[in-house]
Amino acid sequence: MADETIDYDGLARLMESRASSYRLFARLFLKPLSEGDVAVLAGADYVAYAQELGRESPLFRGFNDMGRGLRRRHTGTKSVLASDYSMCFDGLASADGKVAVPYASVFRSEKGLLYGPPRAEALAAFRAQGVGLKEGIDLPEDHLSFELEFLGYLAQKTAEALRQHDGQGARRLVADAQAFLGDQVLSWSDALFDVARRLLATRFYQGVVEATQAYLSLDEQVLADVAETLSEEGACNPGCLSDCA
Repeated sequence: MADETIDYDGLARLMESRASSYRLFARLFLKPLSEGDVAVLAGADYVAYAQELGRESPLFRGFNDMGRGLRRRHTGTKSVLASDYSMCFDGLASADGKVAVPYASVFRSEKGLLYGPPRAEALAAFRAQGVGLKEGIDLPEDHLSFELEFLGYLAQKTAEALRQHDGQGARRLVADAQAFLGDQVLSWSDALFDVARRLLATRFYQGVVEATQAYLSLDEQVLADVAETLSEEGACNPGCLSDCA
């Protein structure tokens, strides 16, 4: 039976916002941006978004840098960004012998090699939810982009459960998201971002790293708050959960 004291629709909107945010971050780390991507991102005006958040928000700096990094775009912007992405995230450059290839196995495995145990863990989590990589993708499942996309998938499924006032189903999905975020993403993403900061040359990608790291940290608390709201006690007001949306 649904708990009528819980704002299911409000929580569903929060989950849908999380899904959208995770899809954005997943795309930014998957591959270099196309001309269309650059145009869409520039049109989003992340400078204005950062100002709406306020300077006190942990997300301000990242989104502000993303926006300002695209404000003076020109015919060569796509190439400049593509070069920055490839030098950093494709492992063409290194800092003190370390690369910033976005695979959990590189940062969580003792030998730092691809296709380590973290890849198997990510694959198992995907399969448990009945999802997998699209046909034709020949990359390990522990790529940061796929892990972020998976968190977005869980957020969307949670929103669907909440729209149906299925509190039990939503609780299970939130618990899955908490476990995946903590065990499969936060366990290595800070190390990746630390190396990436030393390699990235453009303000845009510096902002991407800053915004993503801040978002992941905030989302850990958001999920904890949502889990409490959906618990039997469930006393938290969903209005307090909007900082990460």
